[in-house]
Amino acid sequence: MKDLFFPGLLIFLQLSILVNIQLLITYFSSGRKRSLKGVYTAAAVNFVTGILLFSIMIFAPDVVSRFELQSMTVPESGLLFCLLVFIKTRIALRVFKRAKDPDYYDISFFGKKVYRLNVVKKSELAVFLLSMPVTLIAGAYFVVNIFV
Repeated sequence: MKDLFFPGLLIFLQLSILVNIQLLITYFSSGRKRSLKGVYTAAAVNFVTGILLFSIMIFAPDVVSRFELQSMTVPESGLLFCLLVFIKTRIALRVFKRAKDPDYYDISFFGKKVYRLNVVKKSELAVFLLSMPVTLIAGAYFVVNIFV
């Protein structure tokens, strides 16, 4: 049980930090007080989780010495792969939704749709293309280590 508790806490801390970053982005983009309360809550959870990890390292160093990095990198690569696929899916759905909106296309002389440049935002295209190598590497590592 102790052997699974330490990597579980590490994964939980990383997910909590990711949620904290997302809440910070939401707060800065919208300025809602609710997001700021979420940032404070996530920071408190991160602090408590860090204290738990530190106390495990101090009082049970044998758990840390038995900890294998392989048991941590496989779930992390899976989580990273799922997160990146989720982000890519959201971007694709947003672009598809904009492509259906008549504000983002014109009808040509021949009756065909001609999409405007703002159907795909530059930031969405950059995130989609630049995260592709990381998505492929994380997915390949995850799949190989699950089946081997």
